[in-house]
Amino acid sequence: MATTDGGGATLACQPIEEGLVFRVGNPPIPVKEWTARTDTPSGLGVLIRLRDDGLAVERDGSELLVQWGGVANLTADELRYLRLPDHPPFALEIVANGGIHDPDFQVQCGFVRAGRRVLGVERRGAWVRVAGEDFVLPAPLYSIVEAIEGFAADEDTGLESKMLRWGQIAKQLPPDAIVDDHLGSLQIAVGSSFRLEPCVNETGEPDFDPVIGRRETRVTDTGEEEQRFEAGLQPASQLSFAQRFRGMSRVKPRYALGENTYVVLVPEVAQALEVVRRAQAGTAEERRRFLRHAPEYVRRELDEHGREGVAVDEVFSDEGLSERVRGVGIWTSKVLPWISQTNEPWLPPRECGLRLDGKNLSIPPEKLPEVRRCLDEAIERGEPSVQIGGVDVPANSETRDAIAELTRRVKPANSLSPGATAPGTEPSKRTRGTVLLVIENLETIEFRREGKARSDAIIAGTDPDLETTLLHHQKDGLRWLKDRWDRGSGGALLADDMGLGKTLEALAFLSCVKKRTVQKDRPMLVVAPTGLIRNWRDEHDIHLRDAGLGRPLEAHGQGLARLRRSDSRRHPRGSEVELGGTPQLDLGALRRADWVLTTYETLRDYQHSFGRISWSVGVFDEAQKIKNPAARLTEAALAMNIGFALLMTGTPVENRPADIWSLLDRITPGGFPPLKQFSETYDSAGPGQGQKLAELHRELTDGSPGADPPLMLRRLKDDHLPELPNKEIHRFPVAMPSAQARAYQEVVESGGRRGHGILHTLHQLRSISLHPASPDSSTDLDTYIEGSARLSETFRILEDVASRQEKALIFVEYLEMQNFLVGALRRKFSLRQDVLVINGAVAGDTRKARVVDFQKRPGFDVMVLSPRAGGVGLTLTAANHVIHLSRWWNPAVEDQCTDRVFRIGQHKTVHVYLPIAQHPRFLDFSFDVRLDRLLVKKRAMNRQVLAPPTATEDDVSRLFGETTKGARDFVQNARTPG
Repeated sequence: MATTDGGGATLACQPIEEGLVFRVGNPPIPVKEWTARTDTPSGLGVLIRLRDDGLAVERDGSELLVQWGGVANLTADELRYLRLPDHPPFALEIVANGGIHDPDFQVQCGFVRAGRRVLGVERRGAWVRVAGEDFVLPAPLYSIVEAIEGFAADEDTGLESKMLRWGQIAKQLPPDAIVDDHLGSLQIAVGSSFRLEPCVNETGEPDFDPVIGRRETRVTDTGEEEQRFEAGLQPASQLSFAQRFRGMSRVKPRYALGENTYVVLVPEVAQALEVVRRAQAGTAEERRRFLRHAPEYVRRELDEHGREGVAVDEVFSDEGLSERVRGVGIWTSKVLPWISQTNEPWLPPRECGLRLDGKNLSIPPEKLPEVRRCLDEAIERGEPSVQIGGVDVPANSETRDAIAELTRRVKPANSLSPGATAPGTEPSKRTRGTVLLVIENLETIEFRREGKARSDAIIAGTDPDLETTLLHHQKDGLRWLKDRWDRGSGGALLADDMGLGKTLEALAFLSCVKKRTVQKDRPMLVVAPTGLIRNWRDEHDIHLRDAGLGRPLEAHGQGLARLRRSDSRRHPRGSEVELGGTPQLDLGALRRADWVLTTYETLRDYQHSFGRISWSVGVFDEAQKIKNPAARLTEAALAMNIGFALLMTGTPVENRPADIWSLLDRITPGGFPPLKQFSETYDSAGPGQGQKLAELHRELTDGSPGADPPLMLRRLKDDHLPELPNKEIHRFPVAMPSAQARAYQEVVESGGRRGHGILHTLHQLRSISLHPASPDSSTDLDTYIEGSARLSETFRILEDVASRQEKALIFVEYLEMQNFLVGALRRKFSLRQDVLVINGAVAGDTRKARVVDFQKRPGFDVMVLSPRAGGVGLTLTAANHVIHLSRWWNPAVEDQCTDRVFRIGQHKTVHVYLPIAQHPRFLDFSFDVRLDRLLVKKRAMNRQVLAPPTATEDDVSRLFGETTKGARDFVQNARTPG
């Protein structure tokens, strides 16, 4: 297959056994020249990104191989951008040959289109050809077809084996899959892992039941991999399984729960559950001991029989923990109704809906709760289907799960207020792992830490071992930290503006502590987001003299694997929270370390190991990560046994004033009112809120002679870095071209009149203001650029930057626009090297390498970044031009992006460009203009007091009114004479 882009060099792809091979030109052009030439297809940006992310392999210097798994994971937009076939417009059909209890049982699959079976299907990996037409199978359809075709090749024909294989396939099936009656009626829960659910039995004695399920590994927004236990049964079926499990003296590989529902255990789990079953039959005291040391019991008994097993969850003793830890127990969700839900109103994704019979069913995000309610009612009434948007949709658990997943994606759980739940869901009452339970200060003050002077470790006169000379404000910050240490406080909140050198101040402080407090088993702990781990190592090596703090013990990633206890390495991996709370790390190695470097997610998942170490100092970088008082991550931070907690953040208040309460509760527990009272005082909107917030700001930042130094240091670059060059903000209102203006006007005239919600309409206006069309809609590069006011202005700005031989950053969150820019920038400006990209898919080490590469490259260059992934922890002072191609609701996020270049080390004037798309008729009532004014107001308030910079519901409603009805009224009034 081959396609031509704009009459230039040909992009060709060829399916082979391993995947798709891509070539450009005939004879083939070397891969390193693909984006350097002006006649190459613009879609090559996708392939270059896949190569840089390790998803494509270069062959013979002139080819890129994308393996079938990677091809199946390409989005529909990326397929179109590469001129590849679309996903197939048909559904998967699965039929069984006989019953699963039959010896010759087999599973076969095919495809159905418009109710008819598709014949003559030829498949090679994820490439499918039907009647001369090509398609690409999407994930997970590709892996399902592979698994089904491998079903017949499996030599194990035992019933448990067949059930196990079908259960694993069934978990992946999409909602539109057509399954025959026999297979569809089978409900098979595969027990590949388990945990224990502690309980009190009918006689009041401690007891427990096994909960079967599986572990799932997912990548968090920060790029960290985490494992999570997913229960395999609904509550009623789980109860039935627990009863049958108790009712038999021996563990069976298969349990029939009635109504064609089965549990099938993998062999390792069945072996471990033999130990659990024997423990259930013991005395109350034996069960109590088992709960406290379950992994050891299981491990010992299985080893005695020469078998391998899985570790299980437990409740265990709490010796060696912080005085704030009241015990070890089961995590339960917290509902904090007094916290006002002022969370940031993120815009919905561009597409939202279900795929049925090969067609997309669009569902407006604001309609998801109503759809969920109608679906639940239909299932309860036993109806086979429910109408959604005029389409009959199966009323079953698969559809409900799909709607729940859509809801989660539209409004992520971590953006909800602690007291809120995702639409259509209830707070879970099921256990969520074994954690360190802390004494809380939520409704009343139950735990207080009194300061005690450290007379044996005064560091006031101690100088740090630095290679770098501290700036004046950094010397002040170091003195403040040493003063708080010497007065015996529990910590400090360093809330300096981005770019003032908080990391260097922290390292200098740690150096002073190390020189004066050489104590055995009292290491220092640094907790940072995954993307900043490498930065801490580098900053330490650059700024500290000789050995500095010593060699860091890296308790994350591969370093974490090396830290696991030798007696736990043989067993299945999982976090301590999931595996029952037994410390899995080498505590001796942790205690012997000079300083330990870890991530927030690792601290949460291995809190039982970290919680048993007495840390002299604990540094929490980007401490806004622990702002949610109802999150497990926050409670894990509170549970650590830390003598002095240094919290660092440039944004102490992100969404609501109560954000700062959790930070204060870590530094000085009991020093402020309980969360309930704090929230009622500072979160409630009203005419007096500004004054209250100003008073809180003064309370935190004002010190007085003879009293303790202030709890928080909050300084801005403009006031404390006179050596920084000027920063010039350039607003460029640009009239929309005709096609963009027409598309925008259609939304304005229909906004609020066709039942569209506020966020839906604002999303459309925001999207069109960037560009009314997808990058793959035009084969001509210049035509596409000229179709957007913002995009055309951006390239005009870059022409000026290129003439100066300087560097620029472009911030835009849309992945398809990032892909477009990768190829377009190189072609337009004849760049010698690939355009570097930093987004959420770029891992920490790769991100750091790209930063180093960008900083070293000579002459004009451009980097493309997403605001969230590229707005924190990066130093890119080689650039002095920042273009915000798309704007963010939160001006703090935008400022973080700008601060990648406007920070210590920058010597040129920094230019910040805000291309503003202005409708030729609506003028100042255009979306970009109104959003810019809102961000200016929010930014000013946040700098004056601890006011949240995010847009409130009132702000969003006002923005909607101004850009729809306000715009229409403006045009109408302009037509009216006088």
